[in-house]
Amino acid sequence: MQVIRAIVVLCCSLMLAACAGQAKPVELYSKNSLNCGVMAGVTLLDRELTINAGERPTPGYGVEVKEQTRDRKGVNIAYEISKPAAGSMLPQMMTSPCRRITLPEDWKRLTVTDLETGQKWVFEQP
Repeated sequence: MQVIRAIVVLCCSLMLAACAGQAKPVELYSKNSLNCGVMAGVTLLDRELTINAGERPTPGYGVEVKEQTRDRKGVNIAYEISKPAAGSMLPQMMTSPCRRITLPEDWKRLTVTDLETGQKWVFEQP
């Protein structure tokens, strides 16, 4: 009887969360690259979002996605630019790291947030 009660409570909690519009984690396909554009920023082309860290002096930098959620308003992505570990020895070579993220086909609104600066980009489908 307690198992059934626990299941009912869990189901009700999930339904209330869904009705309240709480964000749910999503796992979007993404890939890193060290050779993207020189300018830092966020761009969107069709369903591919590119978060570019700009030109960097070593391959120790990268774009780390810290949060991927979806709610009734749309898809939300938060990121940080990672830096090389202190004292690490890396080759001195210019790179331009980025992360490319494939959005779901049915996305309507996308909000991208740089966690370091607080800057936000908002994209909407027509």
